Amino acid sequence: MDITERHVQAVWYDAALRPKRLATRRGTPVEVVSPGEWNLGPGPDFTGAVLELGPERRRVVGDVEVHIRPADWDRHGHGADPNYRSVVAHVTWGCGPEARSLPPGAVSIWLGRFALANPAFSADAIDLAAYPYDRLPGEERPCSRALGGDPDRAQALLAEAGRRRLAAKAERVRRRLGSAVASRAGGREQVFYEEVMTALGYSRNAEAFRRVAGRVPIAEMPREPPSARAALLAAGSFEDLDRRCLRPNNSPERRLAAAADVFTSTGTMSLADAADFSRRGCRGMVAVMRGRGEAAARGLSGFIGPGRAAAVLANVVVPFAVAEGRLAAAPDWLPAEDISEPVRLMAFRLFGRDHNPAAFYAGNGLLVQGLLHLFRELCVAHHPLCADCTLGDPPPAFAAGGEIMV
Repeated sequence: MDITERHVQAVWYDAALRPKRLATRRGTPVEVVSPGEWNLGPGPDFTGAVLELGPERRRVVGDVEVHIRPADWDRHGHGADPNYRSVVAHVTWGCGPEARSLPPGAVSIWLGRFALANPAFSADAIDLAAYPYDRLPGEERPCSRALGGDPDRAQALLAEAGRRRLAAKAERVRRRLGSAVASRAGGREQVFYEEVMTALGYSRNAEAFRRVAGRVPIAEMPREPPSARAALLAAGSFEDLDRRCLRPNNSPERRLAAAADVFTSTGTMSLADAADFSRRGCRGMVAVMRGRGEAAARGLSGFIGPGRAAAVLANVVVPFAVAEGRLAAAPDWLPAEDISEPVRLMAFRLFGRDHNPAAFYAGNGLLVQGLLHLFRELCVAHHPLCADCTLGDPPPAFAAGGEIMV
């Protein structure tokens, strides 16, 4: 059977297939702490991988690109593509001279050499359709034991995890508010504006959008949408914006233009004083951020999508209200957010391939926040391999700091 790139991706991704001993082409030992998130869009095959190199275990974090032959990197033109500038490892099945245009510091790993050294390895035994989401350990997962097949218990765990995540965000906002007042750096209005801008930048451009908000303070934001767009885009031109794996309609420039409309044509800034977090109140805040009336006048469905508006509500408006004492804790129900790859992967790890996201968590933003909390703080950060996880013994509980204690 011919080995395809998808076979190599599966071997790299799955700890049951990946050789335990790896080394770079130059003989440096490699420990795979995390193979990264399997990227289903354009760009590198895996993002956010964590490797430890050499006897000193020097840790590197970045993307991984997989090919059959080392020469495929140059043949595909990756060296000139900015989407691949964060690649830290080029993993190949076959041998050959190292690619000439790898990013500085990136290592080459001849995976096939180590996999084929195992006489039990068989490419025919790899079920390619099971990757990335359906591949789960053959043995019972610790989280399955912890949740016991009880949907109510699982949802309660996710809700508590979501509240912990948003409480941690509220504490960060509280510190920022104190610093802003002490330094007179624009006050609470500027803090709220910067937090919303950070959320509108998504994870990859969050800090860049925060800096743009610092260059164009809310007090100096032009009132006319075209002028506001020009101001934010000019400020954004000074940033090294991440455009990897993004469709043109979702580019950072389009997001900055949408942000200008959000702050000039909607009542988003008024949500810094929000007090009604009932279901109806939350839906109303999502509608405010989208600016449906003004957008409809321009033939648009909304300046930002409902999922992104719901994410701003959960990640900014709710923590801001908790930080200022207008809300005791995140409500049990929040509007549905977009389901990201980390959320989907965490759900598969927790509940298996047969669960129904729509009926279980997808309609509740608090539960989505809970999945993100477990993914970032437990499953990937501390126990990337199920065999190392202690979630199920004894049943999980939360410590005051937000982490899961077992």
